[in-house]
Amino acid sequence: MFSIANWVEPPFLYLGLPIGGDPRKLKFWQPLIDRINSRLSGWKSKNLSLVDRLILLKSVLSSLPVYFLSFFKAPAGIISSIESIFNFFFWGYEEVRKISWINWDTICSKKEEGGLGVRRIREFNLALLGKWCWRMQVENRSLWYRVLSARYGEVGGTIAEEGRLNSVWWNNLINVKNGAGVGSGSWFDDNVGQEVGDGAQTLFWWDPWIDGLVLKNSFSRLFDLATNKMTMVAEMYSFGWGVEGEAWQWRRCLLAWEEERVQECCDILSNIVLQPTHSDRWIWHLHASNSYKVTSAYNIS
Repeated sequence: MFSIANWVEPPFLYLGLPIGGDPRKLKFWQPLIDRINSRLSGWKSKNLSLVDRLILLKSVLSSLPVYFLSFFKAPAGIISSIESIFNFFFWGYEEVRKISWINWDTICSKKEEGGLGVRRIREFNLALLGKWCWRMQVENRSLWYRVLSARYGEVGGTIAEEGRLNSVWWNNLINVKNGAGVGSGSWFDDNVGQEVGDGAQTLFWWDPWIDGLVLKNSFSRLFDLATNKMTMVAEMYSFGWGVEGEAWQWRRCLLAWEEERVQECCDILSNIVLQPTHSDRWIWHLHASNSYKVTSAYNIS
């Protein structure tokens, strides 16, 4: 039975991860650094060839940070420390510092570009965190999603991104989703889309369901005037989304130029036919399976 005597003040380790700490601080990452150094303590670089060290670096050392990096965004200082440890091991540094004949960026480049294919920690960290962004799209009925929704609220059918009570973890995740560091622009939103079947789970105004087009952005004036901002595609379709259709519900009479915008929107919708026997689904454009893969996100960089 749980008692107050069993209570442990945060931060503390749970399943190998720090709970209640601040991932922006270097001491938060010390357990990971210690784990890497502990693994290296059993290896003698001088007894290993360069090829042996490369194999260990790619298959063992590069895998050690994955658990941490799957949950938390690493600060630049920690990334630099980890890559320095990796670099020292690769070149056989022990008591005597040796020359690094190839810079680390080249070592991390793809083989077809003349590199050795070692993972870049920063880009790999962002690609791993992108998996959470994907899960928020496809697992929005799960318990963990409902917990986050209750904590941060919802806007447009998704967990709210802005709020005074946001945690460091949540702010970091939103920054990753909105384009922090992988490729350019909103790397996640640019490569994810909604494939509409029956339209029952797709928000008409908010979701990127027409070739990546988000109607509330492309027709912001109409969205502002609409009274049914949270309506689903299936509902709009059933009421009729032609120019005179009952799907359009406005808070006032439209001006002439606003009616022209409605016509433009209707032209886009005119060729769309829903499929009642198929459910809506999210798709990741960068992989043949249409599901998010960390490797495909990493390769954006």
